[in-house]
Amino acid sequence: MKKLFVLLAVLGCAPTAAGQNADDYRGGWKTDDNTHTYQFSIRGDQVRGIYCTHCSDATTLAFLDGKLAADGIAFVVTHVKSDGSTASQDRATAKFNNGRLIVTGTSGGPGGGTFAWTMIKDARGPDPLPTPVSVLPPGPPVPAIAARGGGAGGGGGFAPAPYVQPGPWKSLTPADVVGVWIGFGAGINKQLFIIRKVGNTLRGMVCGRCDNPYTMAALDDFEIKGDTLTFNILHEDWGPGSLPFRNQVTAHVSANELRITTVQDNMPSRPGRPGGGSSLMGPVAIEATAGNP
Repeated sequence: MKKLFVLLAVLGCAPTAAGQNADDYRGGWKTDDNTHTYQFSIRGDQVRGIYCTHCSDATTLAFLDGKLAADGIAFVVTHVKSDGSTASQDRATAKFNNGRLIVTGTSGGPGGGTFAWTMIKDARGPDPLPTPVSVLPPGPPVPAIAARGGGAGGGGGFAPAPYVQPGPWKSLTPADVVGVWIGFGAGINKQLFIIRKVGNTLRGMVCGRCDNPYTMAALDDFEIKGDTLTFNILHEDWGPGSLPFRNQVTAHVSANELRITTVQDNMPSRPGRPGGGSSLMGPVAIEATAGNP
């Protein structure tokens, strides 16, 4: 019995990583000089996500996989070649220290070596949408943007034009969708949907603006069936409704248009009524974006 009391006392004194949980880690993090960005998507103890340097330069996009433990995240970042094969892998851990997320590891790229980066959340927070936006770390919702004609999300009396399909949907292969698809506005706030081949599958990211980790998310769970592409946008630390959630995308391609409809899994089911339809143009070759800031 005495040994049991001693054992319980030792266990009771074990460190607990200051009570961190998945919500403390999930979402986008960057270095103060914007040279390194991580996006952690966490379900249970499984972690996946993205890494990039200049995130509008699709050649810098890499993909991470790891596990969440009581004292942090251990993960591998896979950098890929244009054909989807592995170029190199970094091995790293992410842990909190005095309220800051510290990422340390070893690079598998040219020159190798160790690294240690202090990561922060972007102080600007996410851009407003036509609906209030939730955010992590927890705080007041980002208010909805006022659309033209007054009122959040109001249309000002203008009915949207009916969608006219540009031609028959294309029977798809991965080569048809790999690249950068552009939509949702112009200038720095436009969105880039970057899709890359990773081994025998597809993975990607969406960003817009691409210098703010809040306004980016990993793309995963890709599947192609005939003329239909489906994938998930993994919202972790920002977006309408409860967090985290998956924005489930169904897409088709005709000419240079990727037509998408979306349904959030954190919203009430609306059979036959997808969350919205939009068009992206592309694809721009991954290599053509090299040098983007």
